[in-house]
Amino acid sequence: MKDAKVLTIQDYSSFGQCSLSVALPIISAMGIETVSLPIALLSTHTSGFKGYTYVDLKDNALPAAKHLKTLGIDFDYIYLGYLGKSQTAKFCLEIADLFPDAQLIVDPAMAEGGELYDGLTPDLIESMAQLCRRSYLSLPNLSEACLLAGEKYAPIQNEKSILTIVEKLCNRGIKDFIITGIKTKDGMSLAYHDGFTTHFIKTDTVDGEFLGSGDVFASSLVGALANDVPLEKCIKLAAAYTYKTIELTSKDKSHWYGLKFEKTIPYLLEVLNSYKHA
Repeated sequence: MKDAKVLTIQDYSSFGQCSLSVALPIISAMGIETVSLPIALLSTHTSGFKGYTYVDLKDNALPAAKHLKTLGIDFDYIYLGYLGKSQTAKFCLEIADLFPDAQLIVDPAMAEGGELYDGLTPDLIESMAQLCRRSYLSLPNLSEACLLAGEKYAPIQNEKSILTIVEKLCNRGIKDFIITGIKTKDGMSLAYHDGFTTHFIKTDTVDGEFLGSGDVFASSLVGALANDVPLEKCIKLAAAYTYKTIELTSKDKSHWYGLKFEKTIPYLLEVLNSYKHA
């Protein structure tokens, strides 16, 4: 049996537990060879920090991917996270075309609370939409789903309002996706649209805002997919692992800038093994 390989393209923030600093250890811990193409180097992530440094590496991404292709290296999955600029997103379409057999997973990391992240511009929205249309699966949070759908953001949703967002995403050619971080009067949920039907899954919740939860969810889901776990179980695994990590992190009020995912990796592997041997 061939071992799976994942190529992940996103930024690397030296401090803050997000993007590549989350994806690499989580997917690797799940037994998957993980190859990274950093498209930017930051001293910290952009949420809650001021004066961070930013080095743009996007011009290296496509030549690096072409070099990997000349070596005969192929991938089972390409996982895109924070890209930062519209031009970078366009390069990623070309990279995906280099590896046509790879399933493209897009986390359109660009917004929270209805607003684009610091330093991002509106032209990124359409570039992300192009990537999501090309993808096997996209993973927007509620804010990102609203931006992609052209729908006004509201922090509290109900099933009817989410179905409106789903319909608009589908009308824009985005067919298979999971909307995460949906707050309702009854708690938290996510909505999985499989191209035909929308499935609502209630998730456990902890009061507060937790930076990096989308990265933890996406990385563990990609790792489970690469382990040949069925998608429905991948979603449950990622949701359970993210909740477990949020629950642990919430006990340390000084740790506001990311999730303590390192502490809960044993739990992640326990759940993964139970699904693989079920």
